[in-house]
Amino acid sequence: MTLLTLQRSDDSPRAAPRIIGIVAKPGSSVAEESVHRVLRLLGTLGVEALVEEETAKHYESLQRYPKFRLDMDPPDRIIVVGGDGTLLRTFMLLSRPDSVVMGIRAGKRGFLLDVEQYEIEDRVRDFVAGEYRVEEYFRAEVFRGEKRLGCILNDAVIMTKMSKMVKLSVYIDGERAMGIDGDGVIVSTTVGSSAYSLSAGGPVVDPRVDVFVVTPMNPVQLFLRPIIAPPDSIIEVEVTPGSNELYLSLDGQIMVDLGVGDIVTVKRCEEPVRIARFKWWENYYERLYTRLLTYW
Repeated sequence: MTLLTLQRSDDSPRAAPRIIGIVAKPGSSVAEESVHRVLRLLGTLGVEALVEEETAKHYESLQRYPKFRLDMDPPDRIIVVGGDGTLLRTFMLLSRPDSVVMGIRAGKRGFLLDVEQYEIEDRVRDFVAGEYRVEEYFRAEVFRGEKRLGCILNDAVIMTKMSKMVKLSVYIDGERAMGIDGDGVIVSTTVGSSAYSLSAGGPVVDPRVDVFVVTPMNPVQLFLRPIIAPPDSIIEVEVTPGSNELYLSLDGQIMVDLGVGDIVTVKRCEEPVRIARFKWWENYYERLYTRLLTYW
């Protein structure tokens, strides 16, 4: 059997960037110190550094640097310092789909950020020199009815608001796939399979395979199990009569109230995200074990 890999990588030569933007997790001394290490090195390499406006608000030591906004004028190279939430927020707001993002881990988990503290200087030099692989990760586009809510990297979670049972019908390409009486449902991408979906009993999906994972949350129907769907599927979740209050969470960054009759549609987003990887494929399963399966 031939495995069709939809995720693409780019190893073509790259010109050295003149400007690099920096985004950091707020309220973290580790992130703040890491950012200053990056700033000092970029200065010696002759690269102008911009600090994201929202990041600068949280650190007095960064307020003197030139600013940029992710949703308006982002540069084509960005360094994110923090955890998975910081990276997800960056991609949620990023208005430039061709930007390449490098991630530096400055938190306990940070599964998606592959640069460790001890290697910051080496990897930043590589980033400036263009010595990395660009990996593209597909995202999901989410709608509430006809209203487009945006593209997500991890998951769309439809769940109870007051710990009371919700009632949902899940359709995949127009065919009813699940009827759920429970806490809700998670529709995740491949990347998101190792996040909330995993905690709810879903499978870990190898990042070289693009899929959707539909994971019911604590259903009364004990026979229900997660479903793996092709990446070009259209997944619809309808809130059915008798459901209690519930809401939709997009990558944990945006919350939207839902009611009976609402339909949430999830489908492939036309714009993937681009992440700079250095040794990601050499140690993916080791990373999976040390950062997730032994996480405490």
